[in-house]
Order: sequence, then C-alpha cells, then structure tokens
Amino acid sequence: MKLVDRCSLKAQLLLIVLWTCTVILLLNGVLFAFYDLAQFRREKARELEVLGRVLAEHSVAPLVFQDARAAIETLAGVRSIPAVQFAALYTADGRLFAWYLGGLPATALPARLPTSGSDRETLRHVEPVHWEGQTQGYVYLQARLLGWQDRMVRYASVGGSVILLSLGISMILVALLQRRITRPLDHLRRVARSVAETHDYSVRVPVEGPVELRELAATFNEMLTRVQEHQAVLVAAKEAAEEMARLKSTFLANMNHEIRTPLAGILGYAQILEEELKDPMHREMAQVIKQSGQRLLDTLDALLYMSCLEAGTVRVRHQDLDVVAATRAVVDELAPLARDKKLELTVQSSEPALIACVDEGLWERLVKNLVHNAIKFTEEGSVTVLLEGDAETVQLQVADTGIGIPEELQSVIFEEFKQASSGLGLTIVQRIVRMLNGQIYVESQPGIGSIFTVIIPRCRSEAAATRATTNGMSQHQQA
Repeated sequence: MKLVDRCSLKAQLLLIVLWTCTVILLLNGVLFAFYDLAQFRREKARELEVLGRVLAEHSVAPLVFQDARAAIETLAGVRSIPAVQFAALYTADGRLFAWYLGGLPATALPARLPTSGSDRETLRHVEPVHWEGQTQGYVYLQARLLGWQDRMVRYASVGGSVILLSLGISMILVALLQRRITRPLDHLRRVARSVAETHDYSVRVPVEGPVELRELAATFNEMLTRVQEHQAVLVAAKEAAEEMARLKSTFLANMNHEIRTPLAGILGYAQILEEELKDPMHREMAQVIKQSGQRLLDTLDALLYMSCLEAGTVRVRHQDLDVVAATRAVVDELAPLARDKKLELTVQSSEPALIACVDEGLWERLVKNLVHNAIKFTEEGSVTVLLEGDAETVQLQVADTGIGIPEELQSVIFEEFKQASSGLGLTIVQRIVRMLNGQIYVESQPGIGSIFTVIIPRCRSEAAATRATTNGMSQHQQA
C-alpha cells in the first residue's frame, strides 16, 4: 500500500480498476468452473442413468432364464462408451451374475451389489430390472468423469483471453473518464501550490467535473476570497500600524527634545538653589524640585527605552563579561541615592569574578533598574545585591527591606504601569531578562521586603543567539 500511496491519483485509479476487474473476472471464472463441474456431473449422471435403463430392458431375459452368456453379450454393448469402466448384472438377492470389464482388473468388481453414488473421479449407478411387476435383478454401472479437465483448459484459455480483453477495454475507458476527476483535482493542486508559493489570493480554481469536485472547487474559491478580504484588512491594519509607529517615534523624539531641554534647566537651577540658599525651608523646596525633576527625567528615559524595546531596535551583543565588576560599578553609581536615604547598600558575590557571555549594556540596565527600584521603595534598612554562579547559570538577587508587594499584585508588577506604584522599571527588567534567555522570580511580603531573583545562562545558547539580533542600535547606544 505504501507503494500505491506514492503513485499519482491517475495511476491509483487505473490500478484500482485493474485490480477490481481482475478480481471480479477471476471470481466469475472460478464460480463458473464450479457451476460447470456440477452441470457436467449431472449430465454424466443422466447419461449413465439412461444407459442403465437400456441395459436393464435388455437384461430381463438373461436374468429370467439365467442365461449368463446372453447377459455378458448385453453388458458388452457398453464397450463403445470409453467412460464406462465396467458393467455388472446382479441377481435380486444382490449376487454377482454377469459382468463386463472395460480395462479394470476383476478384483475391482464388487462381489455384492453396491449402492449408487459418486466421488471425485467416478460415478456409480444401480438400475433395477423389472419383469411383471417384480424385480429380477440389478444393472450396476461405474464410469469415469472424463473430459472435464480438457474442458476446463479450453475454458481457461478462452476466459484468459476474455479477461485480458476486458482489462484492456476497462483501462482505455478509465483513461478517458478519469480526466473528469483528475483534471479538476490537478487544477486545485496547482492553484493551492501557487497560492502557497506566491501568496497571491486572487487566483481561482475552475469549477468543473463531478458534483463533489465542483463543490470542493467552489468552497476553495470562497476560502480564497475570504482570505483575500482578510489580507486586505491586514494590509490596511499594517499600514495604519506603521503610520502609528512613525507618529509615535516622531512624538517621542519631540517629547524627548521638548521635555529633556527644560528639565535640564530645572535640574540645573534647582542644584544651584540647593547650594546657594541658606534658609532650610527654601533649601528643602529646592531639593523637592530637584527630586521631582530627576524622577520625571528617569520616567522619560524609561519610556524612551521601552519604546525602543517594543520597536525591536535594541540589538543584543553577547560578550564575555565579569558580571561582578559590572554590578559593583552600577551599584557605586547608585550609592549616593542610598546614602541620601541612609540605607545600607552592599554587593556580595560567591566568587571574586564571574564571567558570563551577556550583553554588557543590558546587564548594567538590568542591575540599575532592580537596585534603583529597591532603593526607591525602601525607607530604612538595607538593599543587598547577591551574585552566585555555577557551570551553567549566573544568579542575581536584589533583596530589600522596603514596603513589600501584596500577593495579589505580584502577578502584575511586570506589566506596564500596573505595579503597586506605577512605572516601567520592572517591565523593562522583564523584557531584558527575556532577551538574555533568562528567568525572573519575586518573593515579597508587605512590610518585610522583597527579593528579586534573576537567572540567566552563563554561556550563549543557540536559542538566545537566534533571538539576539534585530535591526537597530545596540541598547547601550540607546542608554
């Protein structure tokens, strides 16, 4: 069957018709042979019965007068019939009276009267001899079934010729008629392949052939029409999305310029006022201005970086990096924020140096966002950064003693502006972790603190390499 499955539909139809006709013709031939054999046996039995009656009529006198010589002469009349093996005359009490052997030995002659019957190769017939209403004896005939094999040979030769002729005619008719089936299917196949290769949904399949194939072609054409309509909608949506992306980029670029420029002035003058003002109340006001401006600037940076991540313009560049040294450098930058809030900020590592194949800029932003977030939500206590590594992974933990996160909010803190306090820091962290082919977990209790755990592969995997490259600038160029 596997060989048939590899054939074309046209070849399969021809094979099916060929096999079907061959089986039917052979079955008919076998049934006819059995029927002819039964008919042949019945004809031979009738012929033997007629012969027995004739011999019975001529055997009345020999039996009545006990004339064995006359009986033998009567039985010898079967010599002209080659199929008869022997003929015998039995008395009324079943004793052998006279016989004629047609080539069989005398030992084959039954001593007592046998019964009528037949087997595979012979027929036996017993015909009673009547005189004046009384049975005087019996005529027993035994004949061979000659001629049936020769008859079957002739039938087989004729039947074989008929089978070959029928198969030839059937194949010619199928070859002519199968086009009504294979041609519509071939059109459907070629159109389907063309659509798969060119994505041109404007082509259509000719509606022809039997009813089922016409319905199939019409359904396929309707499907193409719907796909074409959906494609038009998708193209329009894609163009609209591209236009929105362009407008978004333009808006962000303008916002970056229009907001960052005045913010720089605000922060600069707030720094001057903080240093120059002598009145503690006025100095505190200047500090509030500076902190608010800095927070707004951080939000603007996060928003711009998030838009770069969504636009796919951040390219991952893996390289061997000492994550311990890189982490300490980032923590040192954030140390003044911790000192201002009188927090203990420490870095601990299981090894002096941990080398991992990661993007340096992404790692620094990952650490910065996590540590900055921990400092932001911790009013007293400490923020601890822990680094550990094994042969396959590097683990970064940032633990704080801050306000903590309620359990019902822990499932949404990585979504945009859905944290307990809105922002983009953790959303960016999750995006970076995915780009580094890592995982992030959070454990937190309100009033006790939070622990963020990041696990990334130490060596670059093939899956990470596949996702690593997208069009655009590197993330540290965007920072």
